[in-house]
Amino acid sequence: MNLARITIKRPVATIMFFLAVALVGALALSRLSVDLLPDLSFPVFTVRTVYPQAAPSEVENRVTRRIEEAVSSIAGLRSMHSISKEGVSLVHLEFYWGSNMDFAALHVREKLDQLRWSLPPEVERPTIIHLDPSAEPIMVLALGGEDLSQTRLFAENVLKRRMEQIRGVALASVTGGTEREIHVDLDMQALAALQLEPHSVAQALQQANVSLPGGTVLAGRYRYSLRIRGVFESVADISNVAIAHRSDGSAVRLDQVATVHESIRERNGLNRLNRNEAVAMLLIKESGFNTVQVAAEARTVLQQIRKEYPEIEILLIDDQSKIISLAIDNVAQAILYGGVLAVLVLFFFLHDVRSPLSIGVSIPISILAAFKAC
Repeated sequence: MNLARITIKRPVATIMFFLAVALVGALALSRLSVDLLPDLSFPVFTVRTVYPQAAPSEVENRVTRRIEEAVSSIAGLRSMHSISKEGVSLVHLEFYWGSNMDFAALHVREKLDQLRWSLPPEVERPTIIHLDPSAEPIMVLALGGEDLSQTRLFAENVLKRRMEQIRGVALASVTGGTEREIHVDLDMQALAALQLEPHSVAQALQQANVSLPGGTVLAGRYRYSLRIRGVFESVADISNVAIAHRSDGSAVRLDQVATVHESIRERNGLNRLNRNEAVAMLLIKESGFNTVQVAAEARTVLQQIRKEYPEIEILLIDDQSKIISLAIDNVAQAILYGGVLAVLVLFFFLHDVRSPLSIGVSIPISILAAFKAC
């Protein structure tokens, strides 16, 4: 008994089977991960090494060449090129497609660890950066305000924490704005008169800026932990730190040998919004999550924050999910138009309703079955 005869004799079972296929396909479609780019793993590494305050020629001779010699013998390495800049060495390693990048990363790290002690002591530990397209931000936000320091604090303490609580958001990175910094300008003549060294001042500041456990207190059934707070909370606290003691027992305060004042950390770049300087936030999602769903939840949280803090101007500069949604709508529109045109062409040539109707029903079921296979 062939398949056609079975479907004719048992129409209810046939209909239920195809309905089940369509239902499972629709379920698979609703749970399908949607992203702008496929999950690719490029066989490329970048070894970044920081050599503070070193000229490009020193970076090349003392860091870059040694790293190139160390990693050149790794199996599967296809090509290698490097860039030596002031204070930074970048060595790009390209492997053959199909190489196991996990093992390649282990081999690179092993070679770098063996090389670590032959590099200058000022050189920081080399960092391996893997090129990952999924690490691109899915959303870019801009925050405007007159006080950039307060705007950045709001972005770090409120917006960043709320965004990173969203399921699927791996990192919310804040850039731009200004950051507070405390400057301690030492008076070298005053230090010399008191026979003090700059490193002793640094040690005194480190020892004064601590927070230590202070034991526990038992109250009924509950036990409370205590902490001794010794961290600095203002410029006056730093100025009053005792850095040494005279022979008569009196303390030498920091403000007697230095000028302590609040300033702004040196910036390497800035963001602009409508020609005005602004703070930016980049949202990076976790691998495997639906970009459209994560972006939709982020927009919902953003609307709530705007209502809670109307004085802060928060603008959505870039949203990757809009491009994805537009592409999906175009595909769905093309499928719909193609199916309708196919049915109309068959009806025009066959002059029969049954054949085009059966084909018109089989097209969406076939598409849903394909999603089930995914």
